[in-house]
Amino acid sequence: MAIIDNPAWSGLTAADLDGAVALNAEAVWNQTAADWRFMLDQGEGMGVRQDGLIATSMLLPQGDRFAWIAMILVTARWRRRGLASELMRLCIARAGELGLVAGLDATEAGRLLYLPLGFADIYPLTRWQVTRWQVSQWQADGAKAIAGAGVRPMTTDDLVRVAAWDKDIFGAHRNALLAHLHGRCPERAFILESGGNVRGFVLARNGRLASQIGPLSADDEAGAIALLQPAIAAAPGPIFLDAADHHGNFQAVLANLGFTKQRGYMRMLRGRGRPLDDPSRVFLIAGPELG
Repeated sequence: MAIIDNPAWSGLTAADLDGAVALNAEAVWNQTAADWRFMLDQGEGMGVRQDGLIATSMLLPQGDRFAWIAMILVTARWRRRGLASELMRLCIARAGELGLVAGLDATEAGRLLYLPLGFADIYPLTRWQVTRWQVSQWQADGAKAIAGAGVRPMTTDDLVRVAAWDKDIFGAHRNALLAHLHGRCPERAFILESGGNVRGFVLARNGRLASQIGPLSADDEAGAIALLQPAIAAAPGPIFLDAADHHGNFQAVLANLGFTKQRGYMRMLRGRGRPLDDPSRVFLIAGPELG
């Protein structure tokens, strides 16, 4: 369906934060103004306006390899008029101009729209959520488990080493994101070490609806579970996790803790059928908007 009424298109700025959060709140998404501010600092946003902000998109370049497409939102009364399709086209074109592979985490419905655009499936993810959970035993045994596994709270001094270790897992430097997340929820930030070397880490951020734990990367499932324990137990309140489906034991732990599945995602790359990250060490992503 053709775009009508000629809305205005221009880049998103900090002045759009309230309108952008209102759009994601309408869609029942978890982002806050801090998320939008970070994305605008690190990427490029497009806004569509007609008596206020009615649609958005974000493109987040990740080094010199790929760019993440996210936050394609259209307010309800403007849907089915071609805005989302045009925003996606612009993001794909801009990624091409930058010489970057376009990537995204698609909902199950979105995946069917993106396959004809040249996106290929990489691996599936599931959002797990909990509003109330039973972690009393984890809390009681937490100090012993953390010490035994080599897990300790992450400090700002650890960020350089963590970012260097993370680069080969994520597929690009994301120093700014890791520092940003550590500042958002330092109480849920933990590092796993062995022999003085980084073997895993977890970070989190506060959201509009729930705390989002992730990324969580580790060399194996035992390490990932050891990191998950203190990150969950650090503070009360609802939690979202976006977990890679290929780690079955890790997902079983989530189910045993009372987490339930909210929705599925598919990690997709345009024109590439192989991952740019290392799926064997990716347990939780930072979120579909951050890669």
